[in-house]
Order: sequence, then structure tokens, then C-alpha cells
Amino acid sequence: MKNTGLYVHFPFCRRACFYCHFFKKKHQPALAGAYLRYLTREIRLRRDPGLQLDTVYIGGGSPSLLTAAQLGAIMAAVSKNFSLTRHAEVTLEANPEDLSLPKILEIRRAGVNRLSIGVQSFQERDLRLLKRSHSAAQAVRAVELALEAGFANLSLDLIIGLESQTSRSMDLNFRWIEKLRPAHVSVYILEGVPRRETHDKDARLYFQARRSLLGLGYDHYEVSNFCRPHKASRHNLKYWRDGAYIGAGAAAAGYVNGRDYRNHPDLKKYQTCLEKGVLPEQKTTSLRPALRRIITGLRLLDGIPASSFRLFPSPTDFLLAEGFLVRRGKNIAVPPEKILLLNEILGYFI
Repeated sequence: MKNTGLYVHFPFCRRACFYCHFFKKKHQPALAGAYLRYLTREIRLRRDPGLQLDTVYIGGGSPSLLTAAQLGAIMAAVSKNFSLTRHAEVTLEANPEDLSLPKILEIRRAGVNRLSIGVQSFQERDLRLLKRSHSAAQAVRAVELALEAGFANLSLDLIIGLESQTSRSMDLNFRWIEKLRPAHVSVYILEGVPRRETHDKDARLYFQARRSLLGLGYDHYEVSNFCRPHKASRHNLKYWRDGAYIGAGAAAAGYVNGRDYRNHPDLKKYQTCLEKGVLPEQKTTSLRPALRRIITGLRLLDGIPASSFRLFPSPTDFLLAEGFLVRRGKNIAVPPEKILLLNEILGYFI
């Protein structure tokens, strides 16, 4: 059987974060309950005896709003319809304000073994600008409780590029990283939001974050992701290594047997399809496999095999000559100092 990932989208949030571009809806318990019944139908329709899951990622939205019974129902549907490998990585995204010790223990009992906590910052001013519901103290406490409950595989999200951020405040954030020592850290540049600041500041803060994390012993393995040795997100690596993954839920995307698909980003259309017993997919155009490998794989700091570029000799030779690509053993990669130019580099292949 082929190892595959499963992404499950829970689109409900207490409040919509202005910087989040994922499909989301205001949380209403009755609406969320109905949605989950359709979600389990979709999981059943996507059943494939030839696939086994070695990663499951429950994202959103705010899946930490799920009750113990709801999370249990999702995991039961997954186990009933797919073969789950013994050491599968099962991740849940969580907001700090949702995490108490009893809640975290419920999450563990449901089969989740990796938590991704949306800390965003340990600085109060940053959190106010982001209009987050949690405080810096709640963020610290949530991480401490997760570690206390035995979540050794813990990932924290940080956002950089806020007007309130300075080199000093970034240093304070990474002092907390040093103290808490999570297995994984994701660093995202704030995008799609009008700001007075220039991208020069974003780049300075990004490379400051990179230096800090490398100094703390983290590996920089993907544009936005850093990990302690052997703690990379196994699920997200499927996206970047051209692996197979199923997407379930409204707006979820999948890539199985060489075919890209995306579900309707609309609850009514999503539910109507499932009421008819058909998969809730919208029309999608798949990328050429060779182009797909480059677009996804160049996000990795180790790059991808040089053979992946054989259909693109002219842009590859030009970018290598100009230093925007480098050879790394048998791979070709974007050098770290050019990684923020990735979109421009990819433009030569599209």
C-alpha cells in the first residue's frame, strides 16, 4: 500500500483573523456539528484500500474548538475508512486560549501526537495589533501545559513583519523559544495587509529569525519552517516532496494518483454534493508533473534532484549562472540568502 497523508479542514473560528487567507466561518456549534456529519461522509467516500495513512493533519480554522466527542468522531471515521500506520504523525492546530490541561489530555486521548500552536508572538503589542484573543502569558502557559501533558512533538507559529516589531522584540520572542524548546518553529511573513513599512524590514527580521533559530540548534529545512533534528513536519513534507495527500472538508485540496483536486470553498455546495453522494470537488487544472515538482520542491532548502530540471534547461542554466540557484550534491536548490526571492525565481519556470 502507498503511504499517503490526509488533511482535514475545520473552517470554524471564534473570530476571523484579518491576515488569514484560508476558508473560514464564524463558529456556530449547530453549524459546526452539521458540517462534521458531512465531513465524515466525505472521508467515507474517499476510502481507498490501496492507500494507508502515515500522516493526518487537522487544520483550519480553529480545530481546537472541537469537542472531545467531535475530535473522536473524526479520528474514528479516519480509522474506519483508512489503514493508519502504527507510527503515524497526527497533528492538530490549536489556539493558546483553547488549551487547558484537561483539553490537551483529551486531544492526546483522541490519538493526536503533534500539536501546532498559533502563538504568533510572545509580545503583547504584537498580539493586540494582530487582534488575537490570547495574551502572551496564555501563549507561554499553553506551551508549558502541552509539554507537561507529554507533547514532545510541538510546533509553534510566529508571525513577523508587524509594524510594532523591532530587532529587540524579535530577540525577546526567541528567548522564549530558547526557554520552551519546541521541536518545531514556523516563521511566517505577514502578507496581503497594507502596511507603511517596506519589505526591507521584513527581510531583516526574517534573517534575524533565521540566525536566532540556527543558533539555537534548529535546522532550516523549508522557507518558513525550522525544526530540531528529525522533527520536520512529516505531513507538510508531502506537499514539498511531491507526495500523495488527501484533502477532506470544504476548500481542502488533495493530490492523489497524480491528480490535483480542490473541494468547493462554500458550505452549501459542499453539503449539496455530499447529500447526492458525490465528491464535493470543483473543476481544477492540474500542473504539469515536472513543473509541480519544481514549484513545490524549491521551497526546501536542500532542493530537489537536478534531474527534475531537465525539461527547463534555459531558465535553470541562467539562474545557476546568476547565483539564484546552486548545486547541492545531486540536488539543485535556492541558496538561503535568496530564499525570499523564491516567487521571482519560480516565475522563470512558469
